[in-house]
Amino acid sequence: MLLDTAIIPCGGLGTRLHPITRWLPKEMLPVSLRPVLHWALDEAADAGLLRAIIVTNPHKPVLEAVARSYPGPLELEFVPQDHPRGLGDAFLRARDHLAGSPFLALLPDNLFVGANPSAAVLAVYRATGLATVLLAEISREDAVTKGATGRAAVRKGEDGMLRVIDVADKGKGRFDTAGDAVAVTPIGRMAFGGGILDQFEEVGRGLAEGSELDDVPVLQRLARANALAGAMNPARFYDVGVPEGYRDAVAAFPARA
Repeated sequence: MLLDTAIIPCGGLGTRLHPITRWLPKEMLPVSLRPVLHWALDEAADAGLLRAIIVTNPHKPVLEAVARSYPGPLELEFVPQDHPRGLGDAFLRARDHLAGSPFLALLPDNLFVGANPSAAVLAVYRATGLATVLLAEISREDAVTKGATGRAAVRKGEDGMLRVIDVADKGKGRFDTAGDAVAVTPIGRMAFGGGILDQFEEVGRGLAEGSELDDVPVLQRLARANALAGAMNPARFYDVGVPEGYRDAVAAFPARA
């Protein structure tokens, strides 16, 4: 089945950027005079996708208005996530809109300068037929500008493409290279077949009431089953979900009206 849809989760509270995100959703923060969300939509359109399902928080109604002002070619649909219960929960909210079709998860708080990272993920997904995550090498010095994500272990498969064989649990605060000069981590772009939602549901049933359904447990399952491919990030990226990353993005991102 053709992958032509992005899911863009925007239901979180942006707690790492408080107090500004108490009033202004982080997806609306300006980078080069444009909201972060519009940059994400541009990336999806440039990668050849046709539709974006935006998972939003009904307590942030201005976000949908900003999304609808996007001038690009994408067909936009909106799904409410009334409480920020994790990335996996956001995917499940879009189940009816997906109707079993594959999708690309595109987290808008990662911005990229350079080759289109979504296109890189889609190329590996189509070549391998496996769930695929974008991978980045992060140096110890640069880790302070990146939010907490799980370190990944990778190897090259028989087809010459990367396989992710393990993903560590997320830490807290900022990315931790565990003392290494450089560490690899999945970031912000993931391509999945439609059947992945069954795995998210299964993991969710085992969680304590009120717990968030994150993506990491499902990525760990896939990695240990040799069913997770990786696409090395070809671009410079900025995590605008943390103050240091947003500062760097504003300073470095190319101007575009």
